[in-house]
Formats: sequence, structure tokens, C-alpha cells
Amino acid sequence: MSFKFARWKDNILILFLTAVIMVLCVNVACARVVTDETGRKLDITPAPQRIVSLAPGITETLYALGLENKIAGVTTFCNWPAAALRNTRIGGFTNPSIEKIVSLKPDLIIATADGNRKDTVEKLERLRLPVYVTNPSDTKGVLKSILHIGEITNRKKEASDMVAKFQKRLNHIANQVRHKRKPRVFFQIGLEPIITAGRGTLINEVIERAGGVNVAGLDIANYPRYSAEGIIGAAPEIIIFAPMVNDKEFAGVKRFWHKFRELPAVKNNKIYPMNADLINRASPRIVDAIEKMALILHPDIKCSEP
Repeated sequence: MSFKFARWKDNILILFLTAVIMVLCVNVACARVVTDETGRKLDITPAPQRIVSLAPGITETLYALGLENKIAGVTTFCNWPAAALRNTRIGGFTNPSIEKIVSLKPDLIIATADGNRKDTVEKLERLRLPVYVTNPSDTKGVLKSILHIGEITNRKKEASDMVAKFQKRLNHIANQVRHKRKPRVFFQIGLEPIITAGRGTLINEVIERAGGVNVAGLDIANYPRYSAEGIIGAAPEIIIFAPMVNDKEFAGVKRFWHKFRELPAVKNNKIYPMNADLINRASPRIVDAIEKMALILHPDIKCSEP
């Protein structure tokens, strides 16, 4: 056999093996091992085509990254952007339907440690479905999650560009409120009982980043209840109300606070509503929430364009 013929055979063999590998890559999507935000390792495809979101904040992130055509299913609480309402529903935040998720044949499921149950993730794991779990506890963590989701969904550049813009907006707010006096803020969740946000919540961090002091910021409980005496003692200068699902009447909230005329916030008519979904979700809109809060606490500042 001549050298030229042998080399020709080798080239044909290489081409054949390359073709086989390409076919295999298509079939198994060249799965790669990644580590999620809780330290779990899982195999995922480099460019998932059927993604199931198990949390509203995750759904918002997927849309922000331009992945709306890759979303196979979302929870019943995923209501933003409006297009998300047209996605297939897989059940609630804490009790999604495993059967429904399986029927959608996802090649990636994204969950969150703050809200989704551990046994839900374990059931999906046992069915050999790839579940990536995010675990953001603050704004910095939200930005990191956006980067991670971008990386595992083949939207790395889009995620990086988005986070850079968000960081610029956050820095702009921080520079404006840094030397301002910080008003005392009571963040009201629901009407009866009165619940607020304590230390360790996104709401608490939003208030702090916006240049305020959360009167419940030292409370160990994430969402403590407050009595009338406790609120009077806290003497908030600003009250912000975020309605729960069954309590959306802001007029009723104002009537309620009318009983506490001695409070600085009531005396000076500084009671403001805020969208609960905007401020309580680990999503790109958390930056909007910080800007909105900053404008309430310091009306003289200017926010950069989103």
C-alpha cells in the first residue's frame, strides 16, 4: 500500500469519525457537566430548546435574555411579562405537577432554592431530568444568577451585557443617595395582620440600596408581624404598601393608617403603594424596584435610563 493511499484512508477515517461524533452530539446534545448555585452537579445540553421555569423570577430572567421561544412551561404565578401568561402552566410555585413537567419533555428545568421544595427537585432528578437550582439572596446574587442562567442557556453575552447595564444603574443610584439623610421606612405586606420585611429579605436590601432605613431591618424573622404598639414605637417617616393577592385596595390602607395620626408618615401623608411582584422577585426587575424606591425616599434624585 502506497503512503499516499494510506494517508487518504486515514483522512477518510477521520472524516467518518467526525461525522459520527457530530451525529452523536446532535442526539445527546453534547451534554456537559455544570454545578448549580447549591453545589449540585448535573448534565445539561449546551443550548437547551425546551426549558421549564419553576419560579416567576426565573421566567422573567428567561424573557429578558430573549429565550421566550425556548420556554416549554411556567408556574401559575408567572405573570410578567404579559407574554408569559400564554405559556403552558405546570402548577404552583411550591406544588408543581411532576406529570405535567415530564409531559413537556424539557431538556432543562430551572428552580430556585428560595421557594421551590427540595423534594420537587429530588423527584425530577430521579426521573433523570436536569434541574439547575438558583439561590440568590440579594441583588448581587440576582445578578450572578442572571449570568449563570445566561451561561447554561447559551446566552452568555446577552447576560453579561445585561448585568453590566444593571450594575451601572445601581452605581448611579448609590452615588446619589450615599450622603443623603436616610428616612425610616415601614414596608407593609398585607393589611390584617400587618406583616413587614425583616433582615435577610430582598425588600430589606432594596430599602437600604435606595437610601433608607428599614425599621424592621434588625428583626431576625424574614417576615415579622407588627402590632400597633410596635409600629408607633418604630415611628416610620415613610410607609410603603405592597398588597398581597387578596388585598389590593390602597384606599383601605390609607383609611387604616388614619388611626395612627401621630406617626410621621401619616402626619406628612407619605404612604405609597408599590407592586409586590416588582420588589419581591429575584429577577432583572429588582433594579427597577431599587430605582422606584429611591425616587420615593429621595424625590430630588434622578435615575438613569433603563
